[in-house]
Amino acid sequence: MKRRQFISKCGKLGLGIAGLTVVAGCSRSQPPGVTSRQVPRTTSDKAQTEGQPLPDTDLKIGNNRWQAGPDDVDIAVAEDMTPEELVRAAVDEYGGISSWVHPGDIVAIKPNLAWARQPAQAATTSPEVLATVIKLCQQANPGRIIVVEHSCDTSSVTFDMSEAKQVCQELSVPLISLNHENMYQQVALPAGRNINTDQVATNILECDVYINLPIVKAHSATGATIALKNQMGVVWDRGAYHRAGAGSAQGLNLHQNIAGLAASLRPTLNIVDATRVLLTGGPKGPGPSTPMLLSFCSNSPKISPTSGWQGKLAWVKLTCKQSRSPLPR
Repeated sequence: MKRRQFISKCGKLGLGIAGLTVVAGCSRSQPPGVTSRQVPRTTSDKAQTEGQPLPDTDLKIGNNRWQAGPDDVDIAVAEDMTPEELVRAAVDEYGGISSWVHPGDIVAIKPNLAWARQPAQAATTSPEVLATVIKLCQQANPGRIIVVEHSCDTSSVTFDMSEAKQVCQELSVPLISLNHENMYQQVALPAGRNINTDQVATNILECDVYINLPIVKAHSATGATIALKNQMGVVWDRGAYHRAGAGSAQGLNLHQNIAGLAASLRPTLNIVDATRVLLTGGPKGPGPSTPMLLSFCSNSPKISPTSGWQGKLAWVKLTCKQSRSPLPR
């Protein structure tokens, strides 16, 4: 599967960072470098201005800031550079790290480190991408930076094989395994249809800045996993998202449950690693992977907090319908 085909597939499935891959897939052709897609804000966006809190905060959980992005840019996309250059370019285009991380902040970074896989297998967030995000945050003089994950495989193994442990040690940042139930707090999820209360990691709930740092890859249950599904790594019982509401839902309950969580658990910033993508056999692999050399940066949910999966899918269809431009190669 080529890069163009995979992006198209993700877009049609309506998965990811609130349509992140869809925006990339529907954007007009650009020369190598930074591109940004500007989506006009609707009346329902309440004319938000840069740096101001976004609407529907009554559904949001956690202390982290969640504010409007720069001007009317919903997403910044960088392509065809080194992993470090990709991340820096996308973040710079989306207002720069100082727009999101302030001096003295407690910053929690949540990569995908779920599986005991090496970076080349593209099942975990790239160590180069993780290192770059940490370095960017350090430039903003925060009070503390932590990297957290509730891995599926044994954390000591996954942290080592993914090279996240080495990165965090070199940059003097704690790498925390969320593998004890006392590390979680019970919170309400008002928009959840099947799951309306859950245990969410205290480190995420109490930070000032929550950076969601997923990798794009295929997933056997959802087609693809990107930013929304990456948040299952900060809840205690991720299996509940597969089980709750199953019945005759034919697997769509998982999508609905992820959307219900995302309506309340809202990262300050999503930075998506698409430098190398696992095309089949996900989420763990092994399977064929290909370099795509893309990075996305956004905090725009592009999903009505009360409409769940159908709302997001409708936005994806609308976005693609409005754009007549060809997909990127």
